[in-house]
Amino acid sequence: QEPYFLRPFCDCGPVRCDGAIMQKLAVTTLLVSPAFFADHVRGHASLVLPVPRNSNDRDLQPWVKGGSPATPCTCANGVGGGKDAETNGCELGPFKKDSGRGQACLWWSQGCSIHCPYCVTAPPGGLVPPGPITGAPPHTDKAGFGVSYCNQTMERPWTLPREAWTMNINATEGSEEDRYRFNPWRAPGSAPVVDPCGQAGGKYHGTAMGGDSVFTDTQLAQMGDLGSVVLKPVSTALQANWTVGQAVDVAWGMRYNHGGGYQYRLCPADSELTEECFQQTPLEFVKSEHKLLWNNGTLLAVLGEEKGVFVSGENVTFGPSGSTWARNPIPRVNTDNIGLANEAGCNSTGPSGGRDNPICQQFPAPCSQDTGTFPECSDTQGWPCSYDGSGQGACSGDWTAGVIADQVVIPKTLKPGKYVLGWRYDCEETAQVWSNCADVNILAE
Repeated sequence: QEPYFLRPFCDCGPVRCDGAIMQKLAVTTLLVSPAFFADHVRGHASLVLPVPRNSNDRDLQPWVKGGSPATPCTCANGVGGGKDAETNGCELGPFKKDSGRGQACLWWSQGCSIHCPYCVTAPPGGLVPPGPITGAPPHTDKAGFGVSYCNQTMERPWTLPREAWTMNINATEGSEEDRYRFNPWRAPGSAPVVDPCGQAGGKYHGTAMGGDSVFTDTQLAQMGDLGSVVLKPVSTALQANWTVGQAVDVAWGMRYNHGGGYQYRLCPADSELTEECFQQTPLEFVKSEHKLLWNNGTLLAVLGEEKGVFVSGENVTFGPSGSTWARNPIPRVNTDNIGLANEAGCNSTGPSGGRDNPICQQFPAPCSQDTGTFPECSDTQGWPCSYDGSGQGACSGDWTAGVIADQVVIPKTLKPGKYVLGWRYDCEETAQVWSNCADVNILAE
């Protein structure tokens, strides 16, 4: 019998399943390959500017200097810290001196397919799913690979224009080889989330998600906590002060790259922090200010509208009509393309797997320094040295050496007061959504 995650999650149509169905599922026995636990979740990212509530443990040991006991959000690249940066800390740079410390990149939702009523990791009733949540062969290690986690019956649920695809871009749309067609970025904003400020570790204790579904429990948050519930406002000194009608600076950075795209939104601080509240006030991008910065704040590349890709339109993105999303401009570099349209030539061979092979780069890198290969650290390579074994170029792969910077416009009609900024990053390679929340004060003109 097929495991439940490869069948419709329940037979209740586009409504939530009740506890009786979940109890029935709970007695199902499932087998899981050891490979499932090896590399299942590799898409961590976080808000950098302004400082998010999600980095609330920034002043606790061992994060105070940028180190981490598991999956460091910033120090994986070793810039200024050498090969021991993950444990000893590293040179954070001006953008990440506060936001780069802590576990901000470990708050997300997963098992979330487009147009589904809920993420399969958090079904109604609070019951833990009974078995592992995986993708379809040959990549059961990727949540959402060829799988929708609900039985929605839309003939064409994916709405993203092809020019905004970030993964498997040569696939025939909607075909079997279009493996990522049910994942969040393929219909931006339509996938549900467990929490609009993220869930600590991306799962509850006991949920069978492998790989980097990790979180180190502290007195401030524990695995499975919901960000909108447990995360407190940052100190006044770390809160952003923005004025209505003005363009303001925002930025985010990644630990692992899963393609996709992102949006910034606002919700009044005195309102319940829900996805619906954030969707009411998406912020428009100043497209000419779309750029890449190194962690030290210096400019790597101005992308603008020429190299940047922005997506909006009714029945294309979901939320208020006209709300805009930006494509993640950093191309993913696959370990292999097995099961995808362009499998040939990227099959995980050689000492670096597929990561030292330009064919494995999912679309052209947006900066001239990037050649599509990932040599060992060298003082002459022309960009900050990376000791990260997962591979990154000057502006490709699991890019920890810089940030993706934008300007967004605060609407003139917005009532001044205290707000929470929501950053939402919809992945394309996996059925995952990363979310962070930050405190901002909106001032009158």
